Amino acid sequence: MTLPSLTWSQKYRKGVSWVLIFGFLFLLLFSTHSWERDSPIDLLFEVAGLFLIVVCTFGRLWSSVYACGYKDEMIIANGPYSAVRNPLYLFSFIGVLGMGLVSENLLILVLAPLAFLLYYQFVVRSEERYLLARFGEIYAEYLKRVPRFIPRLSLLKEPDFYLVNVRVYRRSLLDATMFIWLYILFHFIERLQHMGVLPILFRVP
Repeated sequence: MTLPSLTWSQKYRKGVSWVLIFGFLFLLLFSTHSWERDSPIDLLFEVAGLFLIVVCTFGRLWSSVYACGYKDEMIIANGPYSAVRNPLYLFSFIGVLGMGLVSENLLILVLAPLAFLLYYQFVVRSEERYLLARFGEIYAEYLKRVPRFIPRLSLLKEPDFYLVNVRVYRRSLLDATMFIWLYILFHFIERLQHMGVLPILFRVP
């Protein structure tokens, strides 16, 4: 069976993600909070954002355990993949929301999740077509049973033991913890602005 060729959304997934990240970092460099610094809403957004980033990081680490070394080689249907088809993307979206809250910038809070949803819908649909062509009825049954993005916790199942490719998993750790590093970078930028090292050119209303 001839497998479909990779689409542009699959080929350049990481590249597009980094372009978006650097774009939002550039915006953050020269703008400031959309509300008064150290106000109650400022604190609320900070705490809520950090909580979502922690959920995202642990979720991505959990998902990577099951995916590392098996991606495109078999249907992964254990752990988070038993409850939702795209747990890595789901947890990444949670992380994007968290970063939007932590930025305390309304423009980033609105645009970052929107950009993620608009782009990754093409990635997910392309991956599904590829896997359906590769695995046929087995994957078709998985598509019918497991939801795409909204987890169905009643389906969750985990084996007592699971064989993990440690070398592949070690390489994936940096990706899994990316949102923690972005959180640190956001606060570093904020500190430089507070010290007057970086100029604040505008405030998003």
